[in-house]
Amino acid sequence: MVEGGDLDTSKWNIIYPNYINSKKTIPEGRRITQSKGVEYPHPAEMAEICEYLKIPHVLEMDKAYPRDWLIRGRIRVLLKTDAGAYTHSEIHTKKALMEKMSELIPKLKSRVQGPPQQMQAQASAGAVAGASGSASSAANKIAKKEAKREEKKAQKKGKK
Repeated sequence: MVEGGDLDTSKWNIIYPNYINSKKTIPEGRRITQSKGVEYPHPAEMAEICEYLKIPHVLEMDKAYPRDWLIRGRIRVLLKTDAGAYTHSEIHTKKALMEKMSELIPKLKSRVQGPPQQMQAQASAGAVAGASGSASSAANKIAKKEAKREEKKAQKKGKK
């Protein structure tokens, strides 16, 4: 991730999770084909892919997509420098980057270990946690609450 507060990222490309979410429709903001999309991508996963590809990026967890403002987070990427040089040898367009992200996100360790439902809970927890960086602890709290609810339901069924 690119560090430094004096860096002007206002002209960089913006990518929201809805752009590559296979569960969204085109009117809801999906920009690539559904078959190439990913279920409930998290901005942190998208940033991890940019890091892997060595593409300069900035993760902004305090921002939201205007069409779906409950989903928090976006990333800004620099695909072409001011001098006109591309930052990656193969990826030159925003669409190519989104397709590459949707190809690589399912291969992440966090995706291989758990089902996408956990990612959706983390995405909503990230919305609750905001930019504090404690999205994982908030996701753990949500997961614990859901597990507790499941136990209570099971106990009620057992008593009846």
